[in-house]
Amino acid sequence: MNRNYNILVLGGNGFLGRNLTRGLSKNGIKSIVYDVSRPSETSSGVSYYQGDLQDRDKIIKLIRDNDVNVVVHMVSTIIPGSTMEQYINNCRIVQLSTIPIMDYCAANKIKVVYFSSGGTVYGVKGGAISENEPVAPISYYGLSKIQIEDLIHFYHRRYHLDYLIIRPSNPFGPGQNLYGKQGLIAVILGHLLKGEHISVYGDGSVVRDYIYIEDFIYYVIELIKKDVKNETINVGSGVGTSINDIIKTFEEVAGKKIQVDYLTSRKDDVPMLILNVRRLHNYVEHKDCTVKEGIEKYYLSVNKKD
Repeated sequence: MNRNYNILVLGGNGFLGRNLTRGLSKNGIKSIVYDVSRPSETSSGVSYYQGDLQDRDKIIKLIRDNDVNVVVHMVSTIIPGSTMEQYINNCRIVQLSTIPIMDYCAANKIKVVYFSSGGTVYGVKGGAISENEPVAPISYYGLSKIQIEDLIHFYHRRYHLDYLIIRPSNPFGPGQNLYGKQGLIAVILGHLLKGEHISVYGDGSVVRDYIYIEDFIYYVIELIKKDVKNETINVGSGVGTSINDIIKTFEEVAGKKIQVDYLTSRKDDVPMLILNVRRLHNYVEHKDCTVKEGIEKYYLSVNKKD
């Protein structure tokens, strides 16, 4: 690492943010979390501040007072299944509020790392999808991510903003909400622990790219440490796994049958989405754990706490 980093993580109290700041701390990198609520558990070496993305003066003061040189933007108020009304609200809170932050970062030579989406921005395509593929989202969530990417590219072209756009696949593992609406593997595990049926949209043949959270965070931190900039990079495993295969793996790991209710498929769900990760591995060499190994680790970590 050739420089000292002071990193502000906007929206850092979520699953990815908590794991990222914990990983940064382990690497001796100072980070500051700014989010609408304070976390129930804090990490050493991380400072926490509460506020809304719309309070640009507060955010800019944090950047200035802490000599921040990297801003990580992870804020979103919607998920892939969100409605038009929720999308409009997200535009007000996130898209519009991002503009003055990008403007300040560009003027003060502060790098922006943006967590986009590798699962929704590409739309309906087959095979392993590279970053050069045209984006074609079919959900409001994917649309919102592309709009922020476009904003970043605009500030790069016009004001030479340095950036790194990360398009994650589907990270999973400890710290993810077992009883939420997002994160298939976490949701299945939550239902499994409660002995409940799980609901699957479609016939379970939908294929996604899953990556264990420790591997995902390793890649992100290495990309930051290597000062990779002005790139868009898929961060995933490059391996596709179907919903039915995930269910089967859980049954093998837990030693019990899972009852599945198959529902009508949703229009927001593309049948297959696997990320081409060649560009990622040009920068960072790392051996990922398999989906089965990750599920085993996740399952054991939860059972140890219970």
